[in-house]
Amino acid sequence: MMPADLRAALREKFGFAGFYPGQEEVVSRVLRGQDTLAILATGAGKSLTYQLPALLLEGTTVVVSPLIALMKDQLDMLRERGITDVVALNSTLSEDQEVRARERIRSGTLRIVYTTPEKLEDESFLALLRAIRVPLFVVDEAHCISQWGHDFRPAYLALGGVIAKLKHPTVLALTATATPSVREDILHQLGIEQVKPIVRGFDRPNLIYEARKADKEADKLKIVTSLFTGDEALEGTGIIYTATIKNALEVQQYLMHELGIPAAVYHSKLRKEDRTSVHNLFMDEAIRAVVATNAFGLGIDKPNIRFVVHYDLPGSLEAYTQEAGRAGRDGLPSRCILIYRMSDTRVQNYFLTGKYPDVEEVQRVFGTIEVFCDQANGVSMVDLRKILQLPLTKLKVILALLKKSGYIEHVGKSAYGLTEAVRKHRDLMLNLANYETKKSYDQSKLAMMLQYAETASCRRRFILNYFGEDFDRINCGACGNCLRAVRKGQDERAATGGFKIADVVWHPKFGSGTVERAERDLVTVLFPSVGYKTLLASAVSHAEAAQIA
Repeated sequence: MMPADLRAALREKFGFAGFYPGQEEVVSRVLRGQDTLAILATGAGKSLTYQLPALLLEGTTVVVSPLIALMKDQLDMLRERGITDVVALNSTLSEDQEVRARERIRSGTLRIVYTTPEKLEDESFLALLRAIRVPLFVVDEAHCISQWGHDFRPAYLALGGVIAKLKHPTVLALTATATPSVREDILHQLGIEQVKPIVRGFDRPNLIYEARKADKEADKLKIVTSLFTGDEALEGTGIIYTATIKNALEVQQYLMHELGIPAAVYHSKLRKEDRTSVHNLFMDEAIRAVVATNAFGLGIDKPNIRFVVHYDLPGSLEAYTQEAGRAGRDGLPSRCILIYRMSDTRVQNYFLTGKYPDVEEVQRVFGTIEVFCDQANGVSMVDLRKILQLPLTKLKVILALLKKSGYIEHVGKSAYGLTEAVRKHRDLMLNLANYETKKSYDQSKLAMMLQYAETASCRRRFILNYFGEDFDRINCGACGNCLRAVRKGQDERAATGGFKIADVVWHPKFGSGTVERAERDLVTVLFPSVGYKTLLASAVSHAEAAQIA
């Protein structure tokens, strides 16, 4: 299609006059049948990049999404626009609803089927999709497929195989947060290695990034007071993110009773009707703030969020930018403020401990499956929980790890047995080196988050560099540090020690790595074996020079 035709289709189907940066390029590529990875910043309209092609292509587009709530929002939005030949297939459907949904899919008249990666593990559902025409396979939140991504979802690992079984329709992978190494991994896992990613719009000039350091926990509430009172008080409605439910409840009570500010609390343990009620209060601006854990925000289509405050340090810059990026989607100035204490890293390290079970626990799970390896139907998830007494989330993480490494496989729907390779070579050692690497990698991401909090230079440049974008301006004029420098009349020069982003460098201890950011006499390098390390520029050398030497 010609650009003019595309714009006409955009107006006709969605009522929009024009595309956001990057959208038209993605849509054009997809309509030409080219596999595409698009990294579009939060709020840049990712869903339109597959919805428009889905309405223009012959057949049924499959959209894999990790979040059921997000699917519901998408379906509601499409129905409001009169687009009803869409369906969502996920675990919330009753048996009757699922039968009806499958019938509609079988008819081949649907434009879009939304589903979860877990649903695609069901062979009968996969057979149904193979029987119809699927021109486009969309992987939303594609960073979930990478074990280096900030939100790894084991079920995503099977998607490469699903694409192959569907005879490789055009693949569109979408995410708002992917560092250069995560991009590579997404392409590898989906089997589309040769694709050159489209990266657009990480720079959101209207977002003003600030950070406030608290010495004691009580000081955080004093900072909150200063944010809602005084000359530089926050305007409009916004979100305050906390790392724990306990903190969310405490901050909401403080806002209501000490500062007289109408606020609601939102977290994963709320009943469904309470969650809906908070969502509506926020959308209708009946409150000034929602105080929430990271359970709140995905799929919220509110363009005039004027502030996002983080009361605790998030676990990674990916998580931070995704949450902060919910502010100011209408393009007007909005504030993103990080409140932190050095000890906040303890909470995040605690979460990491839950995410990364001890090596001994992994060995126990493997050993138990090994004991039952001669049973034709393997050992079920229920029995594994009974025998091992491990929390379900932890057990799922371990099983995904063992499956990904080729030690175990599914036997039936939710039972596990050893793979043939392991059965034949019982002497195969359980290699947990990858697992330990991933653990140190995620710990290094937390260190990068702390580095962002502590940096005295441009925060915008820090974020853009982290996501592999250069930012040449000395002063962005819209982050706390740059505004302070302007007020003080300082000219902050950013010498880079001769290194640029994406340079491959060599370090005697950590080996080869990629420069993620360079400033003054420091470089931050991503090493495959250990994650992010910030070093003196003199400690590394360009890889080519190191080889010659």
